[in-house]
Amino acid sequence: MKRSLALLLILFFVLFGGVSRAITISPDDVASHIADPNSVSAILKATALFDDNKIPQLDTYLASMPTLLREETLTVLARSALDFSHMTPEREKFLVKISHQQPKYLVKSQGNGYWVTMPAFNYAGEAKWVLNRWEIKLLENEANRLLNYDQLSLAKWLSFSSADYALRREALVSLISHLTLPALAKLETLYINDKSMVWSPDNAVLAALTSRTGSDELYNLLWLRRTDNYSLEVLQKLDVPPITELDIDQMIAATVNPVLADTALRQLSSLNPLPDSVKAFLLKKIGDRRQGEAIVVLLAKKGHRGWLLRMQKQASGVTRRNIENGLESVKI
Repeated sequence: MKRSLALLLILFFVLFGGVSRAITISPDDVASHIADPNSVSAILKATALFDDNKIPQLDTYLASMPTLLREETLTVLARSALDFSHMTPEREKFLVKISHQQPKYLVKSQGNGYWVTMPAFNYAGEAKWVLNRWEIKLLENEANRLLNYDQLSLAKWLSFSSADYALRREALVSLISHLTLPALAKLETLYINDKSMVWSPDNAVLAALTSRTGSDELYNLLWLRRTDNYSLEVLQKLDVPPITELDIDQMIAATVNPVLADTALRQLSSLNPLPDSVKAFLLKKIGDRRQGEAIVVLLAKKGHRGWLLRMQKQASGVTRRNIENGLESVKI
């Protein structure tokens, strides 16, 4: 009985001890604190110590601050650490330490029919985010180095089943965004020749590489893979003016993917005037017994009724019937 009571007391303090130590303040309190000239001066001094990598002195200075001011200062320091050109082992260790701490001050504000409570200064969350971006930066440097030395194996390096796959994926996507054309060509060859990349759990890397290179072979691989938000975003970007013939060709090619087909057809039907290549493609689609009438309806709603009427006079069979039925269902 005594043991059970002791366990209940321990559980109570674990569950509610942190809450009892928390201090809730209002948004106005936070705003007033931030505007205090003394707070600004203290933060500037702490930032100078951080910039000079004087972490022991910084720790001592932070310990002398009131808690609310310290939490604001830690938030400012964490954000400033996003300048990775000044990252040091000492800075990284400092960020790791504060990322494991629990902010004491909470701010409570009212939403649309509900109340929200969150840290007044979420320095721990800021530090975790910076450390996450720093790890991605280190992985990006590693991938770039391996690529330069012809030692990068994409599927092996990405390691699809590893816990850090998402970080490695983001690192590679970031690297692709600023590679030189020769390096992009090298990476494209690596991707195409690496048959294990077919097991990639998403299209992030392929989409980034395709967008940068404009490679027909990569586009074809992307359209044939299972659709996700990455491949959909690539398709939608093709519809952003100025739209080139190459963009149009890829929108047509994307219709091979059953999931992307509707989006691609909507984008193509929105072109005005319709290019000849699109007219030829859509006319063939209109002749399809299953979807032809629906495409006529789509085109009519997009302002192409005049073209459809001209095609109706020239067409016969299924194509003509689909145009007639489609236009009949879309009365002006």
